Amino acid sequence: MEGTILMYQKIIKRSLSNMRDSYLIYILACSFAIGVFGILLSMGDNPSLHYALRWWDTLIDDITAMMSGLFALCAFVYMIYVGGFFIKQQRNEFLTFEKLGMQRWVIVAIGFIQTVIVQAIAWIIGLIFMFVFQKFMGMLLFYLMQVRLNFEMYIGLQNIGQLFTLFIGSTLILSVINAVKTMRILQKKKRKNSVKTRWRLKIPAGVFGIVLLLTAQVCTLCLFKDMHTVSYSSRPMMEIGYIMGADILGTYLVYYGFLPSVLNIMEKIHSVAYSGINIFSFKYMKERLFQNISILWFVTELSALALALLTFCYFGYQAVHQNYNSAYPFELAANEDTVKVIREELKKNDAKVKGTYKTAVKINLVSYYSKSSQSYIRQPMTFMSYSAYKSLPKRMRKGNSNINSHQFLKIDYKSSVMYGNQEKEHDIEVKNAPMIQSAKVGYSFPYGSSMHFGPMMIVPNKYYQSMPAEVKDTFYGWDFKKGDRLSHSQLQKLNSYRDAYYMKVDFKSSLSRSSIKVMKKEPNKYAASTYTQAGFLRQGSLKKHFKQGGGFYLFIVALYSVALLIALGSVLTLRILLRDDYQSNQLRTLQKIGVEETEVKKIIIRENTLTFLIPIVFALIQSFAAIAMFDFGRHISKNIILIYGGYIVLYALFGLISYKVSWRGVKQKFNL
Repeated sequence: MEGTILMYQKIIKRSLSNMRDSYLIYILACSFAIGVFGILLSMGDNPSLHYALRWWDTLIDDITAMMSGLFALCAFVYMIYVGGFFIKQQRNEFLTFEKLGMQRWVIVAIGFIQTVIVQAIAWIIGLIFMFVFQKFMGMLLFYLMQVRLNFEMYIGLQNIGQLFTLFIGSTLILSVINAVKTMRILQKKKRKNSVKTRWRLKIPAGVFGIVLLLTAQVCTLCLFKDMHTVSYSSRPMMEIGYIMGADILGTYLVYYGFLPSVLNIMEKIHSVAYSGINIFSFKYMKERLFQNISILWFVTELSALALALLTFCYFGYQAVHQNYNSAYPFELAANEDTVKVIREELKKNDAKVKGTYKTAVKINLVSYYSKSSQSYIRQPMTFMSYSAYKSLPKRMRKGNSNINSHQFLKIDYKSSVMYGNQEKEHDIEVKNAPMIQSAKVGYSFPYGSSMHFGPMMIVPNKYYQSMPAEVKDTFYGWDFKKGDRLSHSQLQKLNSYRDAYYMKVDFKSSLSRSSIKVMKKEPNKYAASTYTQAGFLRQGSLKKHFKQGGGFYLFIVALYSVALLIALGSVLTLRILLRDDYQSNQLRTLQKIGVEETEVKKIIIRENTLTFLIPIVFALIQSFAAIAMFDFGRHISKNIILIYGGYIVLYALFGLISYKVSWRGVKQKFNL
């Protein structure tokens, strides 16, 4: 009995040793996922996190629980999918054991025990990763959220219990699944003959896939236009659905039909097939790619999804950030009714002013046709001269069209998170002033979009000076070092000045007969023609909350992106390493007919290059839609290039590791 146990131990040890490269990649990928999951789980009840983020205190538990649960689900699916590779690799080994007289339940037990050992090692390394990097991850989170506190390491007993329960449960489930796969291998001793689809079906399928991909790009261009013209209809959603379906199905059909057709044609052309690599080597490489088509398609679509999500997250964050800056460009803004009171309150504090700004404005009545609502609008509009606009900091003009001293600029609100179109506005009628026949469109408000009602118009100096005003006002803005330092009691005092005055518009049949009545007291009943002028805007606390929320958002996105990248890279690497006997015989045949070591090395290089290059190229083509959708009509920013460039570099690093490990295994196996 003792001898039998020792024999089984040797068998398991030898199996783990023979596949150590594959298991090492799998264990490292799983360990990273387990470590990140543990860090997310432990942050939920970390006292230092709750103390630093008091405003987010009620959401921290819910967000971390949801994110850690989603992360655990994705990691578990990855473990089930990739864990089955190793059982397939040991197919011939298990069948040999059975031929030598080993009982089936013993072979199944070997598959079960091997999975338990591998999962236990992955969990041990993952928990070590969690304890080592918890401090670093916490400080990174605080840095992104701009919280100046020390993150203390902490993991509660409840979290330890959850981790232990998940370890036992997931290891047991994965081991049982692999044991069932082992049993199925023993029950089906004969290898299934793969059903080869006829070329008369593959070629049309490949052509149809190309047509789908081309129509998806054409539909994407239509989507760009519709997002800016009919964004409130159902057509954009139908177009998005078609683009996603056409990309997914089209890519698979191209892999299934077009790519094999091209490689077979290249094989027939001897000048290509014999160029630097003999016909046998080319055929081997072609067969390897054929067998990996499903994996290549799977990785392509997930890579495209990852890149699209990264793009969406980046531009979504940028859109929110830009809208925020449009609402609060200054840390503190006021009008002439409140400026004296605010100055007195600032003198009582140690507020270090970096810059003060003052701009005269006029409020007049206008009438124009709104393209977004497709109706004529009559309302008050705030006017600012060109020279006053240009004297403000450049950040106030960053999101606007460039104008010269003779042009008009209408600054309006965005209708969506997408970048608005830059089309000109026409025929804007102004009370007792010449009609504005053409005006460029902008979205960045000087002094903030919340400072006044409705759009703002930047006009030439002469136009501004000659234009009569229904109401005249002056806006003030301050920039501070480390904030305005206003206390809670001071803000309560200033709240009574929140609304400076109210404008009641008496609209007549024409603008020249209409008028504005200024009221200092709040009306008992608001009418549709009553508008409010803000007394002051303060964004200090909102800025803090915005940065905290944005930092946490970036932290989660970065973790998921890196984890997905590691998972996809490891899937491709493991797929390359797990060769079956047929492919091994092919390499031995190449060796016997005199193929040199350098030639075999070229095979490995080309196989790894194509395996990693094809998915990333198709993924970049598909994710181009996401870039163009959010960046349409503007230059592609350096940041998005860095995001995509970093993704490609890390992805290529997996390809390099895959080649090194693959070539080392081939040399050891065939003694080349």
